[in-house]
Amino acid sequence: MSVQLVDQWENGNYTTHKRLIKYYIDKEDPSDAVDGILHLSELLILSNQLIEAHLIASAVYRLVNDGRFADTGDSLDSRTYLPITLDIFWTSWISGQQWDKYRECTRTGWMLEHVGLAEPESPSSTWRETDDPAMLAMCVRLLAKTTTPGTYPPAHLAREALEAAQKLYAKPDTPKEECGWGPEKPKRQSYLLYRRLIVDLAIRLGELQSAADILGQGLRQDSFTNGGELRDFLLVPGIYNVLLLLALSEKESNHFFISKEDAVVMWALHPSKVGWKELLDRLAEGAWRAHPKKCQGMGMKHAMDLLYEPATEEEIAAAEDKVGELPADFKEMLRVANGFKGGWHFFAGGIAGIQSITTDEGGNAESGYLHYDEDLAGIKCEIIQLQAGTICDSYRHFIIPPRYWKEGRMKAGKEVKDGEYQYWHWAFWEGSGIFHWESARDLVCSCGEEVEEMIEMGIEEDWESCSDLDSGAS
Repeated sequence: MSVQLVDQWENGNYTTHKRLIKYYIDKEDPSDAVDGILHLSELLILSNQLIEAHLIASAVYRLVNDGRFADTGDSLDSRTYLPITLDIFWTSWISGQQWDKYRECTRTGWMLEHVGLAEPESPSSTWRETDDPAMLAMCVRLLAKTTTPGTYPPAHLAREALEAAQKLYAKPDTPKEECGWGPEKPKRQSYLLYRRLIVDLAIRLGELQSAADILGQGLRQDSFTNGGELRDFLLVPGIYNVLLLLALSEKESNHFFISKEDAVVMWALHPSKVGWKELLDRLAEGAWRAHPKKCQGMGMKHAMDLLYEPATEEEIAAAEDKVGELPADFKEMLRVANGFKGGWHFFAGGIAGIQSITTDEGGNAESGYLHYDEDLAGIKCEIIQLQAGTICDSYRHFIIPPRYWKEGRMKAGKEVKDGEYQYWHWAFWEGSGIFHWESARDLVCSCGEEVEEMIEMGIEEDWESCSDLDSGAS
């Protein structure tokens, strides 16, 4: 499933928003990544998938707030980079700014400048007598206009403005290819009269179905252009009651509609949706299909050869005697597969599970200590070191056990949940930067998303024969 957002309708360009959150987090520019993810959250809100939208926006908020969005050490000032939508989840948008958006839609001087049309003396009679789209739009603007900040027209004028707008929108619209700049050129209805103004008026009059119909018509005809920016629609007071109605007709009214099923796909690898067996099977199948030459080069005969045999309870207990208690989800993985294979750079060599597991004693985790300095608050921490699953380009894998992560976060005055921990991998040639995840499961999900995205997008593997590399734990 892909989501298409119209960028510029004049030349038919589209921006395709991918479904996997990892795609956005991997962007080099963190602010672009935040903006891309929040585009998805806004489209989910428009589709009345509020839980999924909240999950995405909340995750981005935490990443930005913790300064852990990028592995390069970059951090974002949420006041500078976060779009309006994120604020909606945690704060009320002040009424003054909502009114500014409303006032923008009622400017009559704008009509004189762009359409060459002056104000009529009696808009109430003029709109009933005319069929001219520009004059109808001008009358609506005048009827809806107020000059005192924070005030809106009385009900009788608001209703008259709504009726005049409905008369305009009931007419056939000017084809896009015939429109142009300058007073002499024809204009689209949404250009003459922003639909969000009429949606706002309909909501204030309690005409929620009319508001949904007008919004749906605008989405079908002009998408998010001509004053129909998605974030502006989402700021209209009372819009969430309208979105309930809009969602009932799904793509018939909103061709950007994301169904519940597709919304869940964005989080399809969540533990509540996919267990370890299915997750690892998908990882193996995806790797086999996306990287067939790499897999065959490692001597694999079929997809499941990517996975190592499950660890026994005795082996898990022995590992914990050696390095201390292991994270619960990591032990769940071990019971299904004691790690998985990777390649020179493919999956950063994979994970050898508890084979050769140890605590860091050679300073290999120094980059992790530096990265998590504030989170660990200077506590003495025994970091677990895992070997890569195959010969690779010097990758090493590490775990900060839950008890140390909790102790450090609490000492640093930060929130932490029971069982939380950190997982990362690093190679000496990467310098001080690390690639990190909230858990071993998050790493596996990331690897799975990577290969599934390659398959979906038809991306071919980047492969060169490396005859001097034999498979086997390094």
